[in-house]
Amino acid sequence: MSFEIKIDGLEKLKEGFAKAPQVIVNEMSAAIKDSVGIIRPMMRRQAPVASGKLSRNIYARSSGLTGEVGPDLAETPYAIFVHEGTKAHEIRPVTKKALYWKGALHPVRLVHHPGTKANPFVERTAQEAEPVVNRIFGVKIENIVRQIAG
Repeated sequence: MSFEIKIDGLEKLKEGFAKAPQVIVNEMSAAIKDSVGIIRPMMRRQAPVASGKLSRNIYARSSGLTGEVGPDLAETPYAIFVHEGTKAHEIRPVTKKALYWKGALHPVRLVHHPGTKANPFVERTAQEAEPVVNRIFGVKIENIVRQIAG
């Protein structure tokens, strides 16, 4: 005794599965590229502005299935201290015998810095961007399903 099971559309389903990996890579790469393009201006708005250098040096790049957005630490190595804050600390001269800055009454050998409060602009950006990025990826996932099941 035997029986036969026939699945309508099986060939089309096989074709869809065969092209699935490339469709997924293409759509997810596009989602990442779109996301970093949206996150960068958000982070630039969230970054504190003293001279504007930190905000100007927020970069965004994507390649394939990876993407990055953040402050360029080569140009703004102090970004981590802005984001995380600093504890009270001493500042001593490195290349000279004393410290002096515009407005100081006289050169000094030591400054007791009170520290700085954290300004977590990257975290604020992540919170602001999350619903937008979720929508982008949702659309791309719908595209994947449509192309594979198509």
